[in-house]
Amino acid sequence: MNVLLYAIFFLSGGAALLFETLWFRQAGLAFGNSVWASSIVLASFMIGLALGNALAARWTPRLRGPLRAYALLELLIAGTGWLLVWQLPAFGGALAPVLGPWIDQPWLVNPLRLASGFLLLLVPATAMGATLPLLVGVLMARDPHFGSVLGRLYGWNTLGAMLGAVVGELFLIEWFGIRGAGVVAVACNVLAALGAFGLSLGWPGVNVAPARASSRLSKAAVRVVLAAALSGAVLLAYEVVWFRFLELFISATSIAFAVMLATVLAGIGIGGVVAGFWLRRRPADARLVPVVALLAGALAVAG
Repeated sequence: MNVLLYAIFFLSGGAALLFETLWFRQAGLAFGNSVWASSIVLASFMIGLALGNALAARWTPRLRGPLRAYALLELLIAGTGWLLVWQLPAFGGALAPVLGPWIDQPWLVNPLRLASGFLLLLVPATAMGATLPLLVGVLMARDPHFGSVLGRLYGWNTLGAMLGAVVGELFLIEWFGIRGAGVVAVACNVLAALGAFGLSLGWPGVNVAPARASSRLSKAAVRVVLAAALSGAVLLAYEVVWFRFLELFISATSIAFAVMLATVLAGIGIGGVVAGFWLRRRPADARLVPVVALLAGALAVAG
């Protein structure tokens, strides 16, 4: 069952990043600036993921059927993701008359663009963010090693995301167009949903989530969470900077965006899978997190 869940989440990751690259292209038509489009899509995507993670972490322990809930989320992602691919360019035309009178006031127009992008992307991105805690809850009912479960799930999902970004930009959009590529993303989400429904029926007891843990964090845990938040902020800032640098060497903006995403996701995915297997064999090595973080920062600055 574990292998099938990894395959489902790999497929889900591919659909998510295929949608993200398509949203970037359509956001460029809606907002008229590639740097703003990339910032809006990246920031909205990550805020949605964080919100989905928080909501799922709170409600997953109360669910009797987390796999069925996961399948419904995949269908929600498919529907809202496709709607954005289809309607996002039209949104730019609808927004122009509203922002037109203040076009010479960037301090007002840019935050309004950002806020509108957040609202549009919030639903599918939040649903995407809720999927990981649901599957972690399912797997931890069978494997109590949290770090290992999280690393492997996150790693395979991220590797799928890398594949979705690359294949979408290099092949699917050229073969099928933007809306056709969106249909491929929808198909991946639907297949993931069907797979989850099938697993929920075929493995008795698989839908039993672990008992709810205390919501209180120790002071040490709070420091770890704050460090993770700071690390995430730095990584997203690097993504925007790397995208700007890549635009100097890659003429097609959308390809530069896809290359940046694929490179970052490949590193995150490989790191997640490796860390998952590593911590399963040597759980005490989690204490090496500060060393790994320092090394990552030094390599980023050197790059």
